[in-house]
Parts: sequence; structure tokens; C-alpha cells
Amino acid sequence: MFRGLAANWPAVKHWTFTGLAGLAPDMPVQLVSGDRERGSTKFVESTLRLYLESLQEGAGRENQSLYLKEFDLLDAMPRLRLDLMHSEIFPPRSIRSLQSWIGPAGARTGLHHDYLDNLAVQVVGRKRFHLVRPGTVERLGAVAAKYDSWARLSRIGALELAAQVAPQGDFLAVDLEPGDVLYIPARWWHEVLNLTPCILFGGFYGPPAQVLARWAWVRSRDLLHHAGWLGLNDCTCHPGN
Repeated sequence: MFRGLAANWPAVKHWTFTGLAGLAPDMPVQLVSGDRERGSTKFVESTLRLYLESLQEGAGRENQSLYLKEFDLLDAMPRLRLDLMHSEIFPPRSIRSLQSWIGPAGARTGLHHDYLDNLAVQVVGRKRFHLVRPGTVERLGAVAAKYDSWARLSRIGALELAAQVAPQGDFLAVDLEPGDVLYIPARWWHEVLNLTPCILFGGFYGPPAQVLARWAWVRSRDLLHHAGWLGLNDCTCHPGN
């Protein structure tokens, strides 16, 4: 955990929901409804302006379950790259993928682990991470069968998991404020809850050989999935599952 490491980034100092909404008001976005990691996969279509305006203070309470996840904000609005300084925190020559999580207070991402290391940068709002040591979910037989391209999912949440075993340092919790950076190693399980309306950037990265090998593995699994041979009717990418 690196407190305030990104506090001087222009994005942390200046970004607001209304300001971003005005940059691409008619851009279509696909919102995740509810906790798709543990529940059914549902999507809702909207526009960036309507969604971001709903996140203003005191607004959007009726849409607490709608979450803009894994959104490539920088591809949608390349000018925003100037407001972020990720090159200062990533190892030299690493391959990286930057995605944003934008959502209201109460929105969550269920317990899962990623296949690559992640540097999570809190830009707007406050967010709570529950972290679980690698192997803990596996020992309890709580790994979900549900398919996700770049992550492995748990059938139960972090707090339910902790209630079943003596924690012994396997369970951690940390709250991120604007400008904080959290390093989440690959295979560390984590569950995330928005304490306020939030914008966070996840930066998944690694050495070129490692990332390319993982990409090839993910791509091969995705081909099987889309052919109906893996994770059929039980995935995070198709609605109704």
C-alpha cells in the first residue's frame, strides 16, 4: 500500500464526474448490474453522460447496483492520458493494461484473483479492499466454476470465508483514498467495495514474456468458451448466466 503516491497526478487533483461526462456525452457504455462474480450476469445499456451524472453527490441512489467495470476510458478519451502518470510507478519495459472501474457507493466486485500483478490507483472517492492470501479459497473448496477470461472467482465472499476459518493473517482489509496506490500480486484474492462514488484505474502488468504467455493462454481458453466447450451458460461475459 503506497499512501498518496499518486496524490499529485492531475487526474486525482482535477477529475470530477460532471467534467468527464462532458467530454463524451453520447458515448454508449455497458453497465454491469449487481455482483456478477457471485450472481447472474446482467448488463444495462446507457451513455457515459447519463451514468456519470447519476454518480454526483446525492444522486443515483436508485442505480447503486450499476457498475462500469473494466472500461477502457483512455482508449475512449485519449486526451486523459496526460492526467495520469503511470509510467512513474510501473517497472521499466513492462507490458501493461489500464482499465477503469467507475461506480456508485455500495457497488462491489466479488472475491476473485487476477492472473497478472495489479497496481490499483484510486483517483476519485474511497474504496475498501478485502484481501485473502493465495491458497485460502482453494483450501476451503470455494473456487467457483464460473468462467472469467482474466480472473478466477470465489463462490463466497471474503467475510463469509473469514468466518469459516481462523484468519491467522490470511485476511486483510485496507481503505483507499484519492491518490493511494495498492499493489495486488497475481493470485491474491480480493473483494472490493465502493465506500463512495469512485473512479479507480487498475494497471495489470508484467515482463513481456510473462504477459504474452498469459495472453496466449487466455486467448486459447476464450476460443473454447465462445465455441461452447468451456464455461457454457456460466460466465461473466454473456448475459443471463
